[in-house]
Amino acid sequence: MIVRTRIIACLLLVLPGIGWAQTKEKIRVALGSISVNSSVIPIGKEAGIFSKHGVDLEPIYMGGGMNSLAAVTSGSVQFLAAGSTATISARLGGADLLMLSVQSNRLDYTLFVNPEIKGPQDLKGKIVTGTRPGASADSALRLVLRKWGLEPDKDVIFISVAESQQGRLNALTRGMVSATVLAPPFNGIAKQMGMRELADMRKLDIEYAGTSIAASASYIKSHPAAVESFLKGYVESLHFFRTQKERSIGAIMKYLKMSDRVRAEEGYDYYVELMPVMPYASASGVRAVLEFLAPRQPKAATANPEEFYDMSFLKRIDQGGFVKSLQGKR
Repeated sequence: MIVRTRIIACLLLVLPGIGWAQTKEKIRVALGSISVNSSVIPIGKEAGIFSKHGVDLEPIYMGGGMNSLAAVTSGSVQFLAAGSTATISARLGGADLLMLSVQSNRLDYTLFVNPEIKGPQDLKGKIVTGTRPGASADSALRLVLRKWGLEPDKDVIFISVAESQQGRLNALTRGMVSATVLAPPFNGIAKQMGMRELADMRKLDIEYAGTSIAASASYIKSHPAAVESFLKGYVESLHFFRTQKERSIGAIMKYLKMSDRVRAEEGYDYYVELMPVMPYASASGVRAVLEFLAPRQPKAATANPEEFYDMSFLKRIDQGGFVKSLQGKR
């Protein structure tokens, strides 16, 4: 019996692939949009990064932030990758959600208008769209209008259109609206179609929590190892996006079903500077979201920004030298 036990032990050491190998953690992540910005996670899956960290990843596009929120709160997916505005709003409303990262604390849209609009004040009395109330695009458009002294829904009329950038672009080019916000590759298409670029929001002095990774607090507490493994994959995927341009562009084209490499490269160049080394949330970025939500959700006015995110996992990953281990990889 002792000999047999030793033989089995040796087999476990030298033949890990014959049935005793550790199974990968099955993780589903809901994507709030299909865009170059949201491509980081699918790119990481395509490159085998999440698998390397023990995660069997399934990214799923749910058709908008609200559907994604419903999926994560119901437990049908483990993580949500979507705009912070919807996630913070849901937590204010009682949802058990915490952000684990924020990909950028800058607005990552470009405001396009019909050619007859020469400046911000020309939008007064005009119809615009940011898809629907609460969407990231809607939030960005409302913020920039307020920065220019225009009150949304009073000075400017908002309407809802299809849940996509293509839908917003169609509404603009067909004259249904006078302005909308777009991101690559649709900003390049808008220019080509003669639409006027009124503002590149990346360059405006507005700090605002953008795309975030969130999960239910109960899942975070009960699956800390899975959370850390997923975030390691995410951080390495950000590194891959920044350092592997050609492979990232190829993955973007596959993810967005694009045949135009020039448009894909425009999108890559637009976002690469926004990709952080460590995607930490900032209190000031979250506070800006709360201030934006306060007129509709009064609780936001007195809420503590730090109650909406948990950066302990990223800090542990960072302090453990994980980021430094990536720096030599190109």
